[in-house]
Amino acid sequence: MAVDKHAVLERIDNDQELFEEICTIFRNDGPELVRKLRDAVDAGQIVVAIRHAHSLKSSSANIGASELSELARQAELAGNQGDTGIIRALLPTIAAKLHEVIAELS
Repeated sequence: MAVDKHAVLERIDNDQELFEEICTIFRNDGPELVRKLRDAVDAGQIVVAIRHAHSLKSSSANIGASELSELARQAELAGNQGDTGIIRALLPTIAAKLHEVIAELS
């Protein structure tokens, strides 16, 4: 299970409508965040990459996608250490996990 829907619903007082809204936003923004993360790494813009990794980490956590959030956290940490190689190595796994999360949300 890529998304812990029950934990999120518990956190938002079982507001199904809010959950659906959060998921819609994530489905729209998640792929864009990963694309921007990849583009920033390719351009050598480490500060921008860190920001996008952080945003992906937070938005993934908001929808209960803890594995994706953890991958984004690792990318953010690597960026903070100036290691774009680790981010590059994580990107295929991040993209695959994002695809899995979006499929589950659909």
